[in-house]
Amino acid sequence: MYSCVRQRGATVPTKEVPTFCRICEALCGLIATVEDGRLTGLRADQDDPHSKGFCCVKGLSMTQIVNDPSRVTTPLKRIGGPGEFAPVSWAEAIEDIGARLKSLRSESGPRSIAVHEGNPPYFSFGAAMWGKTMTMAIGTPWFYGVNSEDGASRVAAFKLLYGHCAHMPIPDIRRTQALLVIGANPLVSKGSFLHDPHMRQHMEEIVERGGRVFVVDPRRTATAELFEHLPIRAGTDAWFLLSVLNVIVARRLYAQEFVEQWTTGFEEWAEELAAFPPEATESLTGIPAARVEEVAEYLATARAAVVYGRTGTCTQRFGTLNNVLQDFINILTGNLQREGGMVWAWSPVAMGPIAEAMKLATFDKVRTRVRGLPDTYGFLPSSALPEEIQTPGDGQIRGIVMIGSNPVITGPAGNKLAEALEELDTFVALDIYVNETNRHAHYILPTTSMYEREDTQLQFSNRYVRPALRATQKVVEPPGECREESVILNDIARAMGLGSAHPYAIQRLLARVGLGMTPMGMANLLIRTGKAGDLFGLRRGGWSLKKLNERAPHGVVLHEYLPLAPLKKFIKTPDKKIPLAHPTFMGELERLKQADGDGGGSGYPLRMVGMREMTSHNSWMHNSARLMPATREHAIRIHPVDAETVGVRNGDVVRVTSDGGAVETKALVTDEMTPGTIAMPHGWGHRGGWQRANAAGGATSNTLSTEVENASGSTVLNGIPVRVERLDRAAGARGQQSIEVAVP
Repeated sequence: MYSCVRQRGATVPTKEVPTFCRICEALCGLIATVEDGRLTGLRADQDDPHSKGFCCVKGLSMTQIVNDPSRVTTPLKRIGGPGEFAPVSWAEAIEDIGARLKSLRSESGPRSIAVHEGNPPYFSFGAAMWGKTMTMAIGTPWFYGVNSEDGASRVAAFKLLYGHCAHMPIPDIRRTQALLVIGANPLVSKGSFLHDPHMRQHMEEIVERGGRVFVVDPRRTATAELFEHLPIRAGTDAWFLLSVLNVIVARRLYAQEFVEQWTTGFEEWAEELAAFPPEATESLTGIPAARVEEVAEYLATARAAVVYGRTGTCTQRFGTLNNVLQDFINILTGNLQREGGMVWAWSPVAMGPIAEAMKLATFDKVRTRVRGLPDTYGFLPSSALPEEIQTPGDGQIRGIVMIGSNPVITGPAGNKLAEALEELDTFVALDIYVNETNRHAHYILPTTSMYEREDTQLQFSNRYVRPALRATQKVVEPPGECREESVILNDIARAMGLGSAHPYAIQRLLARVGLGMTPMGMANLLIRTGKAGDLFGLRRGGWSLKKLNERAPHGVVLHEYLPLAPLKKFIKTPDKKIPLAHPTFMGELERLKQADGDGGGSGYPLRMVGMREMTSHNSWMHNSARLMPATREHAIRIHPVDAETVGVRNGDVVRVTSDGGAVETKALVTDEMTPGTIAMPHGWGHRGGWQRANAAGGATSNTLSTEVENASGSTVLNGIPVRVERLDRAAGARGQQSIEVAVP
């Protein structure tokens, strides 16, 4: 759509371009307004059949990120201490980076180089694919990411239960009668590991159909506020889930025929569950036995039921066990691969085989060198990076290529990582900002934003509540000298003498003669050969990338409800059964039985959970004036009873201390918290190249995390034992930085 508007007496060419947001998994449709080649506005796309006119404030604020004067728009070379950079040409940067990495690879082997990919690149089809292929081109097994602070334990559970993790099941929320949400806040997140912006509507419709929605959370979240809230003591989710299963088994409410046909090890688990009746767990979880029994009976007897958990349950001491137990409820009630249960979503493209070919659909195929932590979905845990950099020996990391990540803020023990990064021989970062992590890099290479490249959402195609296809053309040209991640990685690989960053030798050979596959070329191939593709003209009505852009610029919904294939298609274990008594599960259960309750001691009477805010997305959106107004402050949430106990009033400066360290921030006294639990927003405490974010101050919550769940390598971010102390001074300026100190 094109038009002209008159501004200050001049006619400015204006166009409106259908596109979609790639901040989170909701993938909402947008209309971008472009004036004289500049992105000037974004609004929700009323014609998008997937999001139907919805978009949150983060998506609408991306104009400020795209046009942010703090963006990196030219290659930067380190000239002094951390954060001291000077502009340099692309030619000089690529030549020097290529020479450095080539030398490392030659002298110390491919295992001396690692690639680390953050969250934002995963929402670019090209970056999501090329990050992993870069490791394959180099020949290194070291591919790190943020999965360990997100869904690693979920991936581990899927792999161990079903024999694969390339295609993960999602809740069939639009056809269920009973929904148990645990450790998730879908009214704010709009769903994760499932995609639909209208989660509130779908959940309200469950109740309108006569069903029930239960929300287990230590905080009265936006989701808990609307539905049946079961407040739980942070970090005790596994005990609650065990007690639900106890009721289902003890009262013989399980689907006996289904269990006999599809599982092994039921009797062994039935014996173990006898030790977890609701009466035995209520003092630990805080959920009365009668409520546990009520929930268990409703889930077991409903026409269709499903349990859904996310990062809250994933990043706990027993994250893998939590996820296994969630699925056990779905399995034992017969709600696996049936309408309204936990189902493998229909996908228009075969991303599963692609993920397997690119070695992304893996669990425990690679382990870190020092602690032996496993990979999940191809990613190694970021918590291992400091020791892997600083411990001598074969495979010691001496060079890192980091793509759109900030683990000093978002991962555990950020101070240790910052120190380790200074010891690298070569550290190259691809990013749009100078952040707290890449300020330690030797080079920062500027990348495009989501509106400065062609793109598609194929990497998420098997998680839609309503299966869809969409693509977008480039909305505006990149500012300055910004380039796409795939182009940069290909250039670096070429400068290393590898030909390109493609995964296989034949592809790299073709790239040498100008025939290399591009991200959109790969996307087009996947679409055309997929279930909804045109098979290169052989299937009438099928889609290609060109047809999507020309005929369906707002996207297309392919099915109103999820088509269901037979369950046998998705059970890939050797005996085609679900191993309820897998040794890993039994080992984690034994660890729980030996645990000291929720893991605290007398010096740490409170439990801390992380907290995602509607106007934040991890750490990278705090430089927007719309999202970070001058009135916004970082603060822990603490219940009035706990606040009174420690002598804290609203707005006081407090110190929060754990075994791992201490941070200072402010206190917000609120009854949204369960007594005994505090919540601290995630992703704050900036000191990078973004001035507004720096001025906001706040604390880096992950400083307080020290524990890793070994089964999946997940960082424990929820249920952390802490104490809170009021500091005897008035609240400082808004820009006061967090204080991080080691605790002996």
